[in-house]
Amino acid sequence: MLMFMRALPGRELRSSPNSPPAPVTRLSAHADQRRRILRAVGELVGERGYGDVTVELIVKRARVSFKTFYKHYPGKEECLLALCESAYDSSEATIRERLDAEPASWAEQVVLVLTALFELIAAEPVISRAVVVESPMVGPAHRQRYEQATRELVPLFRAGREFNARGDELPETIEETLAGSVFWSAYQRLIVGEAEQLPASLPVLLELILRTYLRQEEASRIARAGVDDRRPALV
Repeated sequence: MLMFMRALPGRELRSSPNSPPAPVTRLSAHADQRRRILRAVGELVGERGYGDVTVELIVKRARVSFKTFYKHYPGKEECLLALCESAYDSSEATIRERLDAEPASWAEQVVLVLTALFELIAAEPVISRAVVVESPMVGPAHRQRYEQATRELVPLFRAGREFNARGDELPETIEETLAGSVFWSAYQRLIVGEAEQLPASLPVLLELILRTYLRQEEASRIARAGVDDRRPALV
């Protein structure tokens, strides 16, 4: 899942002052319109709530015409779903890149993934609120995509069963429950405007997850040491 948010719409890469401007083509103009529309819907839904956002507000924020908006999306519901797809897919790609770049034990992978996820959510709290808090309530397609995103954590957590002598006896749905607790933690912080506190809340959540598979003392040590060790590299 997440990057929530280096590659989100509107987060253009910085270029060197001496770099020549990129040529404007029909394709690049189309992509720029789409980025602006998606960022606009994310900001507005995160600020106002889905019910108080109209297509008129989106086109004004994105600085596009109604014709341009409807060329890209049939309506605001589909537009918000496209934002969620972009956020979840780019987040997942970024986290996979970090995992591939840094070989780690299973427990270290859990620390890396959740640390990155929470820092990325905290980096874009308004759009994260639109995706995590508002979108799942919009309709079945949105809810299904949200649930799919939470399930992305299940295989990672399930791999921890081999470190528990009684792993085969754990409830079949324990990994789904743990994955849900990760997103619920993000939801709680986002809904009260405290997304910046997500990284600081990680040790407790990590210990909860790790001690399902490891001894309590080991889980506590890894959770607290892992977050402290990784924070500078992920800021």
